[in-house]
Amino acid sequence: MKLKRLPVLAPLCAVALGVSPAAWAQTSEPATSDVPTQPEPAAASQPPASEPVSQAPRAGAVTPPPQDVAPPATAEEMAGTTEVVDARPPPAIRPRIAVGNETFYVKPVLAIAGGIHVENLIQTLNPNRESRATTLALTRFGFEGRLGEYIAFRSEFERNIKAHGSGVWEGTASFSVREQVIRLQRWNAVLEAGIVLDPASVDFISTHVADTLIADKYTRDPLLYSGFNRGQGAQAAYEWNGFRVGLGFTAANPLSTSASYQVGGSFGGGSRFWERPLANFRNGQPDDDLHFQILSPSLTYANDLVELKAMAQVFDVNYQTSSRTDPLLRGNNLRGNVMLKLHANVGIPLFITPFFNIARVQNDVVNSAPGFADQLLNTRYTATTVSAGMDINLHGRSGIGFQFARVSDRSPGFVAPTGETPAREPITRTLQTYLNIGGTYWLTEDVALGVRYARYQKKQDGLRDEIDASYFATLRLVL
Repeated sequence: MKLKRLPVLAPLCAVALGVSPAAWAQTSEPATSDVPTQPEPAAASQPPASEPVSQAPRAGAVTPPPQDVAPPATAEEMAGTTEVVDARPPPAIRPRIAVGNETFYVKPVLAIAGGIHVENLIQTLNPNRESRATTLALTRFGFEGRLGEYIAFRSEFERNIKAHGSGVWEGTASFSVREQVIRLQRWNAVLEAGIVLDPASVDFISTHVADTLIADKYTRDPLLYSGFNRGQGAQAAYEWNGFRVGLGFTAANPLSTSASYQVGGSFGGGSRFWERPLANFRNGQPDDDLHFQILSPSLTYANDLVELKAMAQVFDVNYQTSSRTDPLLRGNNLRGNVMLKLHANVGIPLFITPFFNIARVQNDVVNSAPGFADQLLNTRYTATTVSAGMDINLHGRSGIGFQFARVSDRSPGFVAPTGETPAREPITRTLQTYLNIGGTYWLTEDVALGVRYARYQKKQDGLRDEIDASYFATLRLVL
């Protein structure tokens, strides 16, 4: 048996300064207090957790969490990412909202985002389309926890944002399964299986533009083009002195993983690869004639000043599993990411995180012209995704940030030979740019206000440019 092988920006709202959530884990005194106090001898030589419980906190002071409860996330811990794409395991000790004891517990997973989205269509392919204002809503929910010292799990679902609020009434809500993972961890080694998130595949992002939980095109699409990988599979990793060596594997329908989004070229009359299974439904299920497998070795490093990521994603595409004559489409994606973590004080403490990401993908393209079945084009699809940005955190996780992303691709076509004219493979060039500028103010460690300006532009050979801008004002909760 033969088996197929593996140009105007809106002003940014000023963000009010708040008390740092990190203060919960650092001190019982207000960080910005102007009232001089007499240091106590016991506190001078002992950490805050060992202070006498008989001391009553002063007015305005923040009480530290008990020793057997995990402290809230700090700005340093969340730098360059957000809770909705955070692949860290549940805390080693029980969080505030959980059922169980210190190392054997279950806690809820809940993220809710709602607000107003004003869309301004500046230039579109359809000149009759109109701008609109939409109230948006998005929810992610589930649970995670630990079963002792070495076993963790997470189960998460989503009620999707959909387009312009079209996913909530009369059975039209779009429901999806996100992470469903069991994790074994011991001796600095990690083994995961299920629907997993590969942390090395996540670009560094501005935490202050995640107001819609990375679910709108301005923040989601650049991640997907660069090879963001959440999907069915298994992965293993080993960590040592800040280094993490990882290896992930997925082999399933292309809809089983977000990594298939990066595959370019024409499939089924002009659609992209990930759209092909959606073009033909059988018994209510997407087309199962396609198979996608990806192997992802990675190396990352992190310390107090810098984080680095490097990854190679090697994939095969079988676009017709019902035939043994069609060729495999092979491709690869090379990724690199860097982020600096800088502290400064200009009268107020600042935590500044500039970052840069790059990914370059190339893959074979099938000849879809009639009469040329089961042939590959000589020209490969190529795309380069580059993004950069910076966050400025003021007193904890509140602050402002921006990010810019550029996706440039070259997609080959095919013109059959006619008479003495040989066959041609013309290239269609597409350039997409994304700009996001946002601010976040955390009212509590779980609830934040956000504002954002976003702009998108698409240039493609032979077509009118597409340009739009959006304004977001949101309230979000992330447990």
